[in-house]
Amino acid sequence: MKEGEIDRSSWESILDPVVITTELIATGRSSVLWVVHDEGHGGWQLYDGGDVSNQRPLVLPKSEALRLDPTLSEITDLPVGWEAHRSEKGAEWKRNKR
Repeated sequence: MKEGEIDRSSWESILDPVVITTELIATGRSSVLWVVHDEGHGGWQLYDGGDVSNQRPLVLPKSEALRLDPTLSEITDLPVGWEAHRSEKGAEWKRNKR
């Protein structure tokens, strides 16, 4: 990244203040068990590990995602091209390159 450029991939980036998720997670009816960090706008994606093929994606402010699940703060440094997963809410996050 060149000097003076803003890191759009950072969790704190004001240029990308949202995550992509599902209605079940956004409404608190399901837990975040899988986080993907891809390049580009909407690169942060939160899933419960279930089949999402029949679900419409939802946009959620990052601040709201942290309110719903404060343990997401443990992985806000996840690099682009990586994912984090866990077996259940409260379990330890495991990271791996995609």
